[in-house]
Amino acid sequence: MTVGNRWEVVTKPVGRARRVPFGPFGDWLPSRFTGTIWDYAERPLRVTISASFDGTGRVKVDSVAVERTDGESVTPEDMARLQLAAVVSSIVWDATVHGPGVIAGWGRDPARAGMPPSDDELRRLARMYWQEYVSWGNPRRQVMSWFDVPRSTANRWIRKARDLYGLPGPHADEEA
Repeated sequence: MTVGNRWEVVTKPVGRARRVPFGPFGDWLPSRFTGTIWDYAERPLRVTISASFDGTGRVKVDSVAVERTDGESVTPEDMARLQLAAVVSSIVWDATVHGPGVIAGWGRDPARAGMPPSDDELRRLARMYWQEYVSWGNPRRQVMSWFDVPRSTANRWIRKARDLYGLPGPHADEEA
């Protein structure tokens, strides 16, 4: 269970779900899982998602159920403000079993500003990229944010990480 400043997340595998690895760092997801989020910061909503993962693409959302926890009706405003991609991202993060090593870490060492990325930074970038991709995120935008670099620098770093570790999605085989 993850409790953040915005919502509470609970995930669990469905049935005898098999382990599906993704990325080169020992991370995996159940082949089928459910996740429930309580949006306690803004609205009294509970969102339950049933999802599946086959390891070849992004997590597939099979169903979404939205409930109000205060007895009121779900409104069009509730649905418009739901941010389904953010919900999926939180559920996938919680359902992921992470392999050894640094899972996430934002920013660069100020002493390395203007220098090419270190091997450690490229490993971290690749791992974070994989997590962002499978969980419905925008990996390039996140690389730019995580490392505080412009798009052109992010593209170069993504190509280097792809060459070393392999990346999914649009950066798998082509120039970033």
